[in-house]
Amino acid sequence: MSGPSGEVHRTVARTLRKRGDPHGKPITDPSILKGVEIDGSGIVELWIRPSNPHCPCCLDDLIDLRMELKKQRGVRACHIEIVGVPQSDRWTAAINE
Repeated sequence: MSGPSGEVHRTVARTLRKRGDPHGKPITDPSILKGVEIDGSGIVELWIRPSNPHCPCCLDDLIDLRMELKKQRGVRACHIEIVGVPQSDRWTAAINE
């Protein structure tokens, strides 16, 4: 992976590796991070299952993660889809509004 697309992939990977959830688990833990997709134009999509689905600090942390990713060079947009928790559509809407 080289060029601008490869740089975006490395930047996103670096950002995710440095990040933990509010309860001490790394965000890259397979029980939390369920998928990552980055298209050629710089749109990042993440599929995440929060470790504590009823915790407001997890919601705030994911909003912060989305904002941090959107600030990265080469990232045009970021969408976080919440999966595997009750009312995941509400979580997703709150994070991406």
